[in-house]
Formats: sequence, C-alpha cells, structure tokens
Amino acid sequence: MAYERPSDGEGATVNSQDAVVLALTVVLVVVLPGLANWGFSTLGYPWVGSAAWALGYGLGVVFIWYEWVRPIDITGPEGVSRSDDSGE
Repeated sequence: MAYERPSDGEGATVNSQDAVVLALTVVLVVVLPGLANWGFSTLGYPWVGSAAWALGYGLGVVFIWYEWVRPIDITGPEGVSRSDDSGE
C-alpha cells in the first residue's frame, strides 16, 4: 500500500503548516537536547548531559522515521524480477 499525501492542489510545495512542523521538529530533536547537554555539563553533570542529548536525539530519529520515512512506499515496479529470482 503506497502512502498518499492528501491532495490539496499544491502538489509538492511546502505550505506554512509543513514549515512549522519541520521547525518544531528541528527544535525538539536538535536544539532542546543540545541545550540540555550544555546545561547539565555546565552544572557539573556531563554524563547526565550526554544521556539527555542521546535520549532526545535518539527519540527524535525514531519519531522522524515513524512519521515521515516509514509510510514511504519504496518497492520497485511490478513485474521486475531480480537476477536470483529468474530461475537460472
């Protein structure tokens, strides 16, 4: 089943809602864990800061995969077989 984006007549253009979601994702995945890392390291807890950064970044990667990458249909065209499937 292929993932189909709802047709809004704009094609592949980025609307303002997409830009806001992208900006919030960047802030939550990169900036916030980075600030937590800096804050905890400044307070003398570098391991806690590194853990906060790794956890925030890791969860962000999983979120990005789940929301944007997983629904993409990356199968090949119908009727095309690989060389090991040809029976020779």
